[in-house]
Order: sequence, then C-alpha cells, then structure tokens
Amino acid sequence: MRLKSLEIKNFRKINELEVEFPPGLSVVVGENNVGKTTIIDALRLLLFPSSDFHSLNLNEDDFSRGTENLPIEVSCIFTDLNENEEAHFHECLVLKGDDAFIAKLSLRAEFNPNTQRANIKMWGGETEGGRLPINLYDKINSIYLQPLRNPEKGLKPSRYSQISRLIDSLTEEEKYEEFEKIISKANSSIRKLESIEAAKNSLDKLMVSIAGDELSQSTELIFSDPSFPNIIAGIQPEIEDLPYSLNGLGYNNLIYTAASLGTLKSNQKLGFRSILIEEPEAHLHPHLQVLLLRYLTNVTQQEENSVQVIASSHSPILASQAPVDSIIPIHEKKGGVRIVSLSELDYDSKMKKKLKRYLDATRSELFFAKRILMVEGISEALLMPILAEKANGNIKESAVTVVNTDGLNFNAFIPLFGKGGLDIPTVILTDGDDKDRTGNPSSTVQNLVESCNDKSNVKVKYGEITFEHELAKSPVILPLMIKAFKELHPNLGDSLESELAQINEPINKADKFLEVFVEKNVLKGQFAQELAGLLEGESIAKDQVPEYIRNAFKFLGVTKEGEANGQ
Repeated sequence: MRLKSLEIKNFRKINELEVEFPPGLSVVVGENNVGKTTIIDALRLLLFPSSDFHSLNLNEDDFSRGTENLPIEVSCIFTDLNENEEAHFHECLVLKGDDAFIAKLSLRAEFNPNTQRANIKMWGGETEGGRLPINLYDKINSIYLQPLRNPEKGLKPSRYSQISRLIDSLTEEEKYEEFEKIISKANSSIRKLESIEAAKNSLDKLMVSIAGDELSQSTELIFSDPSFPNIIAGIQPEIEDLPYSLNGLGYNNLIYTAASLGTLKSNQKLGFRSILIEEPEAHLHPHLQVLLLRYLTNVTQQEENSVQVIASSHSPILASQAPVDSIIPIHEKKGGVRIVSLSELDYDSKMKKKLKRYLDATRSELFFAKRILMVEGISEALLMPILAEKANGNIKESAVTVVNTDGLNFNAFIPLFGKGGLDIPTVILTDGDDKDRTGNPSSTVQNLVESCNDKSNVKVKYGEITFEHELAKSPVILPLMIKAFKELHPNLGDSLESELAQINEPINKADKFLEVFVEKNVLKGQFAQELAGLLEGESIAKDQVPEYIRNAFKFLGVTKEGEANGQ
C-alpha cells in the first residue's frame, strides 16, 4: 500500500494543487516560501490522528486569504492494496478499472469566526459522508520530522522519545518480564547501599515527626519503576562513550531519523508506513547529506516493510543525488503554485539516464530557479554575469540560474519543459555553427529550435558561428580578448595582435581570431576568466554585447531594453 497522490484546495497560498508521488522516495524541491511546507502539512492533516501530539492545529492564517475563508479541502489516494488492506479500508475503497481498488481519504476544514477554530470533517470513499474505519490509524503510521528540529528533545528520555518507541516496537509483550526482572534486581541492590538505607530511615523518621505514627507512611527508595513502559522511557543513546546531549546537532539528527525509520519498519501490522521530513539536510555537511539520501532511497526500495519517504528540501545537493523520478519541483507561476512530478513526464529512459549524469549540484539549481539560462560550456557560464552588467542588467538580481550543459546536451533537459513540465522562463543559448554564412544555423540547432516550438516558456537564441566569434565582432571587446589571449600565450598573442592590426573589416578580424583560437585549442575556462576580469574594468556600451545574447537577457527580464531583431 502506498500513497499515490494528494489534492489540496484553499490551503494557505495554494488555491488548487495535485501532487503525484512516485513509489518509494519523493523529494519536493523549490525555493523558500513556495509551498513545500504546505504540502507536508496537508499530509499531516490526513495521516495523523487528531489526538497525536504531531497533529496540526489549524488557525485563521491557514485559510487562503481573499477567499472569505473558503474551506480547506485535502484528499489522498492510496494504491497497491493487498487483500488484508482492502478489508481494513473497505469503507474507503473506490473501484478504478481492471477490478482494482484504491483507497481515498478526504478532509474538509471550515473556519468558524465566532469560535476562532477550525471544524474538521473526514470521510472515506468517493462521496462525502462515507464512513471511516474505526481503527483507521491501526494500519497507518507516519512520523513527522520538522525543519530545524531539536533532535536532543526527541532523544530525551520519556515515554514519547523516539528511542522509547523504537524499543517498544521491537519488543514482544512476553519479553517485558526480562526488563522488569533486571530493574527489580537493581532496585534490591540499590536499597542495600548504606547511603540509600540511611536516606530511607531519615525520611521515615521525618514523616513520623510530621504526621505521627498513625498517619505516617513508609518510604522506599528505588532506582526505577520496574514496569516495562517506564523502563524504556528512561533509556537514552550514548555516542562514543558520551551522552547524546554532548553530540553535534547533525549526528543527533541522523540518530533521530534512524530511530524513526526503525520504529516504522519494525511494526509488522502496518499497511502504510511513511516518514515526512522537512529539510533533511539540516545541520548536515554535504557528504552526510548524500549518505542520508542514499540510505533513505534504499529504505524505500526494500520489498518487505518498506517505508514511503516524502521529504521537502531546498538543497541542490540532495536534488542532484536523488533518483530523477523522485524529484518533485514546485514553483510559483502567475500568483499560483505549480508542481511537476518528474516521474510523470514523458521521458525516454536513455535520456533520463543522461539527465541524471548531468544533474550535479550546480545544474540541480534549475529546480530552484525563477528563470533559467542554459549555455553550452564554461566560457559562456563565466562570462554571462559580466555581459549582463554591460547590457544594463544583473543576472543574480533577476534570479536567473545559469546552467552549463557541457556541450550540446540540451536534449537531456528539454523534456523537463514539456507538457505538464517546468513552466519557468528559459533560454537556450547556443552556437549557430553557420561557418559558410548561409543564413541558416546548423541542422542540430534547427532541430533544437523545432523541439522547443511547442514550449512557449522556452526560447532558443543562437549566434552566427560561435560565442567567441560573436564577441570578437565588437571593436571594443576584441582588444580585451587579445589581451586575455596574450596572458595565456604571450608569443602567439603578440603575433596575432600584429596580424589583426593589418585587417580592416571587423568581421574579418573576428574570423582570424577564431581561426587562431581554435587552432591553438585554447582552454576556454582560463580564457573566460581572464576576459571577465578585463571586462569588469571597462566601460562598454550595451550594443557591444552580441545581439542574440541581449535578446536572451530581454526574454528573461534581465534587461528592459526593446528586443533586438534577429536570433
């Protein structure tokens, strides 16, 4: 049994949203204040009984503003039920083709302005009013790990500590006596200690002095209440011979998460197990983030007692390491919230594997972006920020994420923007490779343009031949390019500078520069670093920035100038 989908209406900033969860691990990613926590809290409303101390208390701020307190509506669909689960959830079943049943849970919360409270109604099945199993939560168990959590509090000895719950779930009732015998022996030994016996006698005498012989009570001093619940309530973790309270926040978070997962996995009677984690990266350095994610992925893939993990994160590291199908980006669009389950996109399996190889920590930032500029290589990636400044714009202030695809690998990313995909303003910046100046770009670029024709939020912008050639056309930028070239190749740079001085036409100068640049196989990253430093100190008119790059900036809102003609 697994959670397949969640539907939300009128909850905080979400007017209407449907989330499709893949089997196993789901990682909801997006920038701050976009709705990740709202998704987790919507699940808490349904997956936790109201009496649970993790339950969510709704207030007026939870109801969508400007809607006159329209009711909050949340529903969940569960699939892959076995016969026992179908029997348990029979009031919630809905027939969905091929004689397969799903289970549906729904909730409506209405705000009462007189009592300042939310009235909540739950039901099972397709129609409102359907009954719920009396013992609904005997088969559903979820654990919630809040953001910036205090794991020390969760590990502190108590009846509700996660360590206590883990031990309880792993201990059969007939084994309770073993715990109780040990504590009873300890109590007997403690009582025989001279100082304990002296303290007991002192208390008894004082009680007689206060209450007299008739009303006084005899006192015993014991180490612990010898009952199983109280015994395990006093157990706490010790880490490398030190109490957990002296351990770091990051490692205590891992211990708490491990204990939570262990509690879920050990309960054989559950039909649905899930853990909701906000910001699993909290207090963890990058390597531990990766190891935790790998463990969470493995836990969800086990055939027996598997746990469905739903995490929300704004860590590009987690997004880069998570299985592609587990990633669920969320972003704002026209005042609303839009969500994409990558598992639901029409993605060729080969291309999906290629995408996974490219989604390192830097490229994964596209899931958190408001605008995206995709470029072929390191040279463009390094120079875009300074070129934007010269065009009277600012890449960072415009919230543009530059994605370096390492060559013509845009095809691995394009399916992300297809039907039902990311609806984020995106520009693909590439070389036209029209070396013979026919007026048409290469077939590769033409195919790229065609593949994006049905995506209004994606534009392909290209220069005539190459990026470096376009820059070299500028009589202001070319001298700086020569200077940067000379830093890498002093002798060849001097001869190139002399040769270019004999050429009059800017286009011919650009041709010659590109010829030598390619023949020498210049390291583009180093060259771009040098050129970026030189451009910073120069006053350059915006029309010296190549036209197709200015057009890209215009589409992304980096600059406000009228878009130039051409590509």
